[in-house]
Amino acid sequence: MSRRLPLLALALLTAWSSAAHAQSDSSTRVVKLTPVGVTANRWDATVLRTAVPVLIIDSSIVRTEYPNGVGDLFRNLPGVDVTGVGTSQARLIIRGQRGQRILLAEDGLRVNNARRQSDFGELPALTDINGISRVEVVRGPASVLYGTDAIGGIVNQRTIGTPVRGQDSFGGTAFFRTSDTDEQRTGSMRVAGREGRFGFALSSTQRNTSAYVAPAGTFGDLTLARPALVNDGGVRDANYAAVLSADVGANSDITLRVSHYDAGETGFGYVDPAAWGDSSGVIVRLLYPEQQATRTTLSWRNTAAASRFADRFNIAVTAGSNDRTFWQGIDIPFTPTAGMTIRTTNLTEIASYGVRAEATKVLGSRVALTYGADWYLDRSTNSDSSETRMFGFGPPSTETDNTPNIPNASYWTGGLFSQFQVDVTDRLVLGAGARGQLIQSETRQTAGLPADRAGVSANSGALVGQVNGQYRLAEGLNFVAAAGRAFRAPNLIERYFEGATPEGSGFQMASPDLSPETSLNVDVGFKLRRDRLYAEVTYFTNTIRDGIRIVSQDTTIDGAPAFRNENIERLRDTGIEALAEVRLDRGFSVLGHLTTLDSRNLESAIPTGDSYGTKLGAELAWQDARGRFGASYEVRHQGPRREVGFAASPVGDGLPAFTVQGARAFWVLPVVGSVRPTLNVAVANLANVLYAEASNTSFFRPEPPRTVLAALRFDF
Repeated sequence: MSRRLPLLALALLTAWSSAAHAQSDSSTRVVKLTPVGVTANRWDATVLRTAVPVLIIDSSIVRTEYPNGVGDLFRNLPGVDVTGVGTSQARLIIRGQRGQRILLAEDGLRVNNARRQSDFGELPALTDINGISRVEVVRGPASVLYGTDAIGGIVNQRTIGTPVRGQDSFGGTAFFRTSDTDEQRTGSMRVAGREGRFGFALSSTQRNTSAYVAPAGTFGDLTLARPALVNDGGVRDANYAAVLSADVGANSDITLRVSHYDAGETGFGYVDPAAWGDSSGVIVRLLYPEQQATRTTLSWRNTAAASRFADRFNIAVTAGSNDRTFWQGIDIPFTPTAGMTIRTTNLTEIASYGVRAEATKVLGSRVALTYGADWYLDRSTNSDSSETRMFGFGPPSTETDNTPNIPNASYWTGGLFSQFQVDVTDRLVLGAGARGQLIQSETRQTAGLPADRAGVSANSGALVGQVNGQYRLAEGLNFVAAAGRAFRAPNLIERYFEGATPEGSGFQMASPDLSPETSLNVDVGFKLRRDRLYAEVTYFTNTIRDGIRIVSQDTTIDGAPAFRNENIERLRDTGIEALAEVRLDRGFSVLGHLTTLDSRNLESAIPTGDSYGTKLGAELAWQDARGRFGASYEVRHQGPRREVGFAASPVGDGLPAFTVQGARAFWVLPVVGSVRPTLNVAVANLANVLYAEASNTSFFRPEPPRTVLAALRFDF
């Protein structure tokens, strides 16, 4: 780190000097990161004028890069990492926090549900990646505005609505995408229109991908002598959405959005250990044979209320269902002719409801106040079945068990929040906010469980706040600082799950008395925007108290090691995030970034991190003056890390370093009538290296080999 930071600082100064001497062009914008967002503040604000670290990517980048999900958009940006493999299972890690410690939102409304595994998190694919207008990622706590789960950050997928008022129109897009290694076939279509006060949009995306074959090579202590199949990496899924809007006043409108997601045969990926010489023969499969999710949102907004209490007001009500089957298979051979197989199936049905109301009021000319309330309810119903088969020791024997691992339960959370920003002087802007939150969960009567497992409840509350400030040191150069307290309430699985762990490595005991996690995060840095340059550097430290981690109990249950979720006193993540992007002459642009991350358990020497220690990347892009052609090349290097928080791994005691490259190009083809076609071609993993993202290393899930992707898009 000591060598890289001076080099980055020199690069930033050089870029600033070049931009300062370049011809001013107010129409020029940074080409990768759109400079205006709303997630961090709940009002429109440029990235430069936002005190907290935020990354924003809009639909133009989605149209250029054709990602499988939001994780693909942020791999080559600071402060974020990816967990999970395959077409639909990749999820974002923010500053080392993942799963339910990251709040996934759609149009600012919670998507997380309390029945997901805490390390898995909610599935971003529930929102069609091809139907988003932008993705905004807040790095760091966002509990003041969004409540529980936003202890590590928030990923807000903002969907494309209907055409704006005053523009009667009809149009749409259609595209087809294919890639070689996973035999992907994706088709998508969207049509939208407006006539007077009414607008509509209809969209559909369908994907079909297969498992892929990882390349041969060496990664840490692991060597694949030949390419190996990554099973369960494909998916067959579909997204559908319909949006209707109506203008009900000069400054107000009502919008109804209904979406549905349907997926089958998607898993977490695995490689047969025999591929790297592991003779144990143990196979663990984690698979969703089917999943359906429906979400309906009705919202009303007034952008010029002009009342004593609000200048802008909006309220949204949402209801949805998420029905899924989770299947786990474990094969354990004892001898070539004897062994044990375990097959478990969980059926979960979740009904979710929520409401959020918020208002913004400008007081005088220097104070902006946002305040409101939200409330969400998850009601889960589930059943479990397990079959254990022994063979090779006489006649085969089969034992079945239909005892649920977790009782049927309800989980609700609600809170009141407020946040204000004050322009103290022309140079100094200060902000502060607070939220009070209540959380309650309660188990219900469940077939197969004793009566005393029903009626078990847990109540908790939290009071969190945040202060921030920004000071303009020079034109386009701001010093920014923020300190925030966040929280995350234990979910239903962490409190009430009792049964075999998903990977089959042990038995998890229930922990109904868990306390919520709380954190204190501090960010200090600089943001710079000069004509063609945007740059930022942030130092952060995030201390989590009562962090929930799975802990060995030094005993066994049913012959398996026993584990239990417990509150660990203090966990701390610290790091540096740096980013610079400059638009050069002749259509060229350059982006570079650096991240360092250190995770520690302050109460013991046991490592807690499972993410990268250093991450360094760059992208060189070119586009012709008329926007007809474009190409880019990117490279990302993640350094090794020895202090990691997972048990024995086939790659060794730590996380190996890797470097991965990619290239892409687009060509806007000649217009045919009113149809404008665009051809996109990309090559991922250009050097065809064997590697795994950091959190996919312990249970080794390598990334795809060199992959050629092509997409043909039609705008009409």
